[in-house]
Amino acid sequence: MFAARFASTQTRPTLPGDAARLYSVAQLQADLTFLRQALEQVHPGLYAYTPKDSLDQAFARTAAQLTHPLDEQAFWRLLQPLVGQVHCGHTRVQHSAAYRTWARQQPHFYFPFTVAVRQDHLFVAENQSTEPSLRPGTELLAIEGHPLREVLPRLRRLISADGYGTGFQDKELEAGFFDDYYAALYEAKSPYRLTVRDSTGQVRDITPQPGPVLAPSAAAQPVIPLSAAQVAARRLARLHSLQYAADLPATAILRLRSFDYEADYQVFHAAVFAELAQRHTKRLVIDLRGNPGGNNTLAVDLLKYLLPASFVLTKSAQARVVLPSFMSADSSSRAYFDTTQVKRLPDGTLTQASTAVGPQRPYKRHRFRGQVILLVDGGTFSAASNFAASLRAQRRVLVLGQETGGTEAGLNGGVISRVELPQTQMVLQLPHFRLLTACRAPHLGRGVYPDREVIPTPQQAATHADAILSQLPALLR
Repeated sequence: MFAARFASTQTRPTLPGDAARLYSVAQLQADLTFLRQALEQVHPGLYAYTPKDSLDQAFARTAAQLTHPLDEQAFWRLLQPLVGQVHCGHTRVQHSAAYRTWARQQPHFYFPFTVAVRQDHLFVAENQSTEPSLRPGTELLAIEGHPLREVLPRLRRLISADGYGTGFQDKELEAGFFDDYYAALYEAKSPYRLTVRDSTGQVRDITPQPGPVLAPSAAAQPVIPLSAAQVAARRLARLHSLQYAADLPATAILRLRSFDYEADYQVFHAAVFAELAQRHTKRLVIDLRGNPGGNNTLAVDLLKYLLPASFVLTKSAQARVVLPSFMSADSSSRAYFDTTQVKRLPDGTLTQASTAVGPQRPYKRHRFRGQVILLVDGGTFSAASNFAASLRAQRRVLVLGQETGGTEAGLNGGVISRVELPQTQMVLQLPHFRLLTACRAPHLGRGVYPDREVIPTPQQAATHADAILSQLPALLR
């Protein structure tokens, strides 16, 4: 959906060719019908958070708006908020491949600051403009006359998320995509006129100009090409790390930025827990902040070092159909679906054919028996939030940070398909399995709540100060 990010003072260009194509009402209705039938046939948690009659009414309201031809972007603005009402972070509508190719070639209009969302209010995090008064912590009240109390809910509706929380959506906006979602609904331009409230309570209008783009230093060292092995090593170093807290004795910090380090996960986990045992580590901090999930098998393997007896990460993973009617078991087809991923149980229930589902046995060697602390936030999603929920349900842990983006009950995922709508070639992403955690009494539609909430200030976001690790000794007293 999103274009390359760079500043421009030009007006937004007219969409050429396919990007400006208008689809007839009949074509739009056909794609809406296809999308609805696909969700109703396959989605394993379609009515988990929105009752069927309410979702039926939402589809009817969307159909009633298709009274005239629309281009792809206008149609997306209708479909994505509709699909968002399923409240599933793995279910979304994306632009067609042709549109995405076009969008990457277009200039991008950006705000000369990053944002921090706090309790339905929007603040400046890092000032990247030439306006010195736009300090971190300045509250944004309006953009081009559009009140932020109206803008923020509209932007959130463009971002699919699990359940009823907004933490996952807010992390998406804070991660640098606020500009893109704003431009999808409002006029894209540069510069933007803002109404702000500063730390003294003064309200004023400003039009901050983008700061200068720094040119590469002439004295910069030449770039030395890396080997494939070096590239792989750097990638793994970004995904996981193990450090020790200088101000906390016998305390290790295991940082997991995702569960996508398949190449070395067993070797890495074994080395970590062997080292913890050798160093007589008494406290393990597992940092899952911003972890979007990944492979459940990695999460299971990690739990084998943390739980003392038989356990589950995913207690059940149910599907509605073996093979969707709009997909094919032929591996040469663009709509291929691997039916070996679905298994029928003796009672007729369809489940995921995965070793990560159901009871697991812990490792006997190097099992960690000390205190475990989990760090989570709105970016903790999918396999990472399931890990947090199931671990806390099966042993005593201390959870610090903010409510997870993934729900405590579980998620819709396991296997995720990308299906083209027949007329516009827009893409419906939808999951096939409903994966439930070990939590017996989850908060309906909400994430894993921290035992102690720690919310970074906009000033900390601007300086990249770690709100939790910087005060961890005090939090653990």
